[in-house]
Amino acid sequence: MGLTGALVLLGVLLSVIDGWGRALPYVYFGTFGGLLVIWTYVLSLYLSVRGLFGEPYHRLDVAPDGLRTKGSRVSVRLPDGRWLRTRLTGGPRVQLAGERRLWVLGTGRRVFVRPPGAMWLRSGRIEDAPVSGSVPAAFVARHPAPPSRDPVLTAHRAFQARRAAVTGVTFAVLGAAGIAVVSSVEAGSAGLADAAGLGGIAGGGAVFLMLGLLTIVGSLRIRRPITEDTWSELRVALDTPFVPRARTAVRLTGWASYPDGRQTRFRLVADISLAANVAVTGQLWLMGWPPPGKPAKAGVPGYPCLGSFRPV
Repeated sequence: MGLTGALVLLGVLLSVIDGWGRALPYVYFGTFGGLLVIWTYVLSLYLSVRGLFGEPYHRLDVAPDGLRTKGSRVSVRLPDGRWLRTRLTGGPRVQLAGERRLWVLGTGRRVFVRPPGAMWLRSGRIEDAPVSGSVPAAFVARHPAPPSRDPVLTAHRAFQARRAAVTGVTFAVLGAAGIAVVSSVEAGSAGLADAAGLGGIAGGGAVFLMLGLLTIVGSLRIRRPITEDTWSELRVALDTPFVPRARTAVRLTGWASYPDGRQTRFRLVADISLAANVAVTGQLWLMGWPPPGKPAKAGVPGYPCLGSFRPV
């Protein structure tokens, strides 16, 4: 957030030095000003939820006819007849359709929710009616299923692939636009301030373009269907205690014991929900039966969390 704010201030400085007639300050305002707005919104949400730290969660059991959805927007009927509105991505939405349970933090009109097993929060509001146009959510069976037929896992990977593709295309477009702006300026026509600004745009554009291409390639890998038909349960002992932090990926190391008695050291890169599950239960679920020394995909049956397991 600090770097984004500094780049917006650089746009202000360029406008003061060269005036508002040039397009360069507007490039900074349009690109980094939008990012600053997003960071400000995230910070406001964090400050809101921080005021609820220390308060207990309330369990909300969803009635059979008390769950309605419209895209990612979810409406849950409360016992008093009002409705809790929130947004959930594909995997958590399918999980909720089967598990019919939420944890709610807060007692006012604005609350925060999370499905069982999740280590993240989503903001929600209490309203008198569900989202307009929403329809009853179909029940999803919660019996154990192999990875290739797990509906929660399938929906979660589909969301990850879409998010990676949209992020990659956005980064690539921003990077290409920045490089195009720099290449359109005639050599020798830029002043000192313009030259500094163009240099920053060129460097940032190259970084954005590279990140975009890498993210697009990653989205194509995520789109590959899961072919494993079994789950393998490993018992694990971590090297250090798990300490949750506000980041998307966590790396865990320790010892893992296979069902056949083999033991190996391992490194697990996982989202925070999977990392917390492994730390609390001492279990690690792998998709399929990996040969000795080979990496494998990790998860939890019926829950939207994933990771990468690698023996070391």
